[in-house]
Amino acid sequence: METLVHHGQKVSQLYDAFNRRDLEMILSNLSNDCIWEVMGQPDIPFAGIYHGREDIKEFFGKLANTLDITEMTPEHILENGNLVVATGHYTAMALTTNKRFSSTWAMIYEFNEEGQCVHFRDCYDTLACVRAMTM
Repeated sequence: METLVHHGQKVSQLYDAFNRRDLEMILSNLSNDCIWEVMGQPDIPFAGIYHGREDIKEFFGKLANTLDITEMTPEHILENGNLVVATGHYTAMALTTNKRFSSTWAMIYEFNEEGQCVHFRDCYDTLACVRAMTM
């Protein structure tokens, strides 16, 4: 049971780090070959599949250049072995239009035996995001 608690706590810490804008803490908890998947291609600039820490760092740069996320709130963090599913909501403003929007999300994390994230998937309301970015 300790392993299950460990990964859930790690995910909670990752959200805390995101809200503090502590990118280095997030990256340090990813495996060197982590796969990071974000829905929304081709309409969302930060959407895509990223491979490894440097590529994922570019994702966070694209995200910061596209949205000002003013609230990121996890509501549930559920674990099963090395898999963690988190759900919650966020509020953001599209930087190109200053339009605000919000979305619920589900994020899936897979961890290796060393406690590093090896695979991440993000599901959210891509239509609301695209509408906010469009004049």
